[in-house]
Amino acid sequence: MIRFRLPALLLTLPLLVSACGAEPDTRLHGYAEGDFIRIAPQQPGLVIDTAAREGGRIARGDELLRQDATAEIAALAAATARIDAATARYDDALAGARDPEIEAARDLLRQALAARNDATQSLERSQALFADGHVSQARLDAVRAAATAADARVDEMRQRLNIVRLPARADQLRALQAEIAAAEAERDAATYRLDLRTVRAPVDARIHRQLRFVGEQAGPGTPVYELLPDGAVHAVLFIPEPLLAGLPVGTRLDVSCDACPSGLRAAITTIDDEAEFTPPILYSDAERARLVYRAEARFSGDTPPPGTPLFLEPAQ
Repeated sequence: MIRFRLPALLLTLPLLVSACGAEPDTRLHGYAEGDFIRIAPQQPGLVIDTAAREGGRIARGDELLRQDATAEIAALAAATARIDAATARYDDALAGARDPEIEAARDLLRQALAARNDATQSLERSQALFADGHVSQARLDAVRAAATAADARVDEMRQRLNIVRLPARADQLRALQAEIAAAEAERDAATYRLDLRTVRAPVDARIHRQLRFVGEQAGPGTPVYELLPDGAVHAVLFIPEPLLAGLPVGTRLDVSCDACPSGLRAAITTIDDEAEFTPPILYSDAERARLVYRAEARFSGDTPPPGTPLFLEPAQ
């Protein structure tokens, strides 16, 4: 048996030496991957309009969809009405009494002045009669008390007129101001909820898929669109363990594929810390069961569609 093995080994030795002198294959395999975002309303509701279509481009701030906002419109109208009512009450309190109320207070003061004048004259007559002995002390005391009461009545009516002319008390005005502020907060909340019924594009992007349509319910857990933002396509590649040291982060790569423009390049941005076996998505006998490190690279120009198989190698 040894007689037959030695010639075979000698025949294969030159091939092994030749293979050891050959340069390793540095071509890498990968695919294009997109960082998609899903757009969903923040509140559940009925979709009444969709403004974008699959494959179309949108700019940041463009309207994508609208939901039924009947309840939000009614809430906003009610809050606005409460602001108007509270503001009217505050203005009325700040202005003080109306002209007819002020005029009525003046009439009461005039009546009190007239009554005091009669009481004063009656007191003067009673004092003269008392001096002549025609009026008793009790009668004089009663007339004097009536004159004093008339003076007090005049002071009261004068104070009442001054109070009527004044605005409401400070604490009353503060209460009305707080009522206005509360109504304004309700209006702002209603406006915010109404704005949420219109969903706009957060970035410049292409509509990849439309998931919900007019007449369907949508909400936080039921998105309507799937977007592919501009610049959100990157390359996923797999670096064999023997090549890892020569391909650090930042290495520029030449990229080729059926759909790639000529001269397309990418730069490695991340490399996983742990190795894995070649994923089954790379259908190649040469790639099967190799220990590789998953990495990502960002394109420097136009990008191929997500899912496109890629061949990458260090840029020359």
